[in-house]
Formats: sequence, C-alpha cells, structure tokens
Amino acid sequence: MSDFVADTHAVIWYLSGSKRLSPKVRSIFQKATAGQGHVVIPSVVLVETIFLVQRERLNQEVVQTLLALTENPADGIYIYPLDKAVVQALSRFGPAAIPELADRIIAATAIHLNLPLLTTDASIQASKLVQTIW
Repeated sequence: MSDFVADTHAVIWYLSGSKRLSPKVRSIFQKATAGQGHVVIPSVVLVETIFLVQRERLNQEVVQTLLALTENPADGIYIYPLDKAVVQALSRFGPAAIPELADRIIAATAIHLNLPLLTTDASIQASKLVQTIW
C-alpha cells in the first residue's frame, strides 16, 4: 500500500477524467479509491478548486464530487488541514524555490507527511524539495 499527496491539477484532472492526467497518477487515484493506498489532498486544493468555480473555469460538480469523495477517509482519499506542522515545513523555503503560495503549501504538506507529491508543476519539480510523481 502506498500513500501520496496530490496537487490541484492532479485532483481536478482525475475528477474530470482529463486526458492530461498521466496514466500512472490515474492508477494511483484508482487504487486509493479501491482501498489500496491513500491520496492526501491538502486543504488549499479545495480553496483553489472553489476559486476556479467562482472564476467559471471549472464546473461546480467537480467540487461536489471532491467533497463526496473525501467524506469517508476509509475510501482512501482525504483532506489534510493547513496546520502548524505544515506551516513549519513551509517556513523552510520561500518563493525563490516555488513562486506560487498555494503550490508552496501543497509541497509543504508533502514534506511534512514525508510523502511523494503527484504533480506536473514545473516549479515544484525543479525545486527538488519533495519527490514528485507524474
């Protein structure tokens, strides 16, 4: 069984069935929903998802699906809060490493949990702060 942290693109592309999601990452999500691992979604991903709905760049149904999917942690996908430990991990690096604040919070969550991050984000990958999978 394996555990991972997922960024906003990975979550949205999984929920929307986008072809932009890599087969490897799609398989990780599918295994998690089948009880063969966990995908941790940082709470800031919910914030970004709602922001995209408000900007009319994403359908409200994606948010509803995400919330339903994360209601039962036994299903393998759950939300991780922005807590003191994540903030402490975040304080170890700044915008020079990862420019976008939400991306830094996502990376800090993966660092704090010591889990690989499902992301295609070039700045996170280039930072080498966290193991990335795509």
